[in-house]
Amino acid sequence: MKSEIINVSFNNKLSDLSYPIFVGTNLVPDCETIIKKFVQNRKVILIHDSFFSLKKQKNKSFNVFVKILIKYTSSVNLIPMSGGDKTKSMSQLNLILEKSLSFEIDRNSLIIAFGGGVIGDIAGFAASILLRGINYIQIPTTLLSQVDSSVGGKTGINSSKSKNLIGSFHQPLAVIIDIELLKSLPKREFVAGLVEVVKYGLIHDRKFFDYIELNYKEILEYDKKKLKEIICESCKIKSEIIKNDEKENGQRALLNLGHTFGHAIESFGKYDGKIIHGEAVSVGICLAFKLSEKMNFCSQDEVERVINLFKKLELPTSLKNIKSVSITTSKMLEKFKFDKKNKNNQLTFILNTKIGESFIKNNMDLNILTNFLNDEI
Repeated sequence: MKSEIINVSFNNKLSDLSYPIFVGTNLVPDCETIIKKFVQNRKVILIHDSFFSLKKQKNKSFNVFVKILIKYTSSVNLIPMSGGDKTKSMSQLNLILEKSLSFEIDRNSLIIAFGGGVIGDIAGFAASILLRGINYIQIPTTLLSQVDSSVGGKTGINSSKSKNLIGSFHQPLAVIIDIELLKSLPKREFVAGLVEVVKYGLIHDRKFFDYIELNYKEILEYDKKKLKEIICESCKIKSEIIKNDEKENGQRALLNLGHTFGHAIESFGKYDGKIIHGEAVSVGICLAFKLSEKMNFCSQDEVERVINLFKKLELPTSLKNIKSVSITTSKMLEKFKFDKKNKNNQLTFILNTKIGESFIKNNMDLNILTNFLNDEI
């Protein structure tokens, strides 16, 4: 299967910024022609999920990749990290910074993030502040990171208040997406990643939603052709949305459909794996559609269709499905206050008029939201 190249560009008056996303099968062990020009004669810091190790025979592609780096770089230093959300902390960020500086890096040095969204977020943030900014490359290994977090330049760590409140926008030099790496994922993580894929259909492209609905069984069976199609289409949709709004001052906020609810739900679990990001966003998207229907923006038929697809994917669709944490209306409302989309102390939500058409709802009525949550919890 040939690789496809998707170009990400920004309409930025201050700079001509663009980079490629390479999508294909077995790209990591066969990436010499792709990676050579980016890493040649540079010091490289490879920040990777500790799941991947030079000592593990099952990670042959990772071993081959490191050998390729050694061949072309002036030096390669590895920093292994846990892929869990607790890694996105100030203490772990400081560990990366101090270790990186100990390697005597310069501004021509390069960070490569090899792992899921957690690794990409913290490695990208480190790259944005080391020596006031060095380059980095994303090699996402989870479905969620391949279709979402590796594209667009959002980097950061979590705060005790909520997710991703500390960070920066720092675009990568390139993104290399190897579909074969998805086989290393637990089924739960793979299915949770599909939530972000469905999201693109819900906010931007009804026909894409139709395609997922029609082909979900083959996708769940890791059909390579269909996986490549949904990954490429997701990246294309995200690229189209962000090109005019790199720093999320407008329409890029639509990509947060379900995330205001989702981030709050995640924080109840204290990022310990009781509920993972995709599962929380699955519930969040269903809540956003239910709230849209309650406010007469969206029909009940559309709501039911969305919920039914997530049920077919065996994902949670209601706060009542989450048994592992205790959620209350008052605490949910408190957590909403720290959402990054808010302006002038007014809550902002992403809602829908129908599948394929989202909009930004500013100044959400607290009474409507409170009554809605009371009914759902």
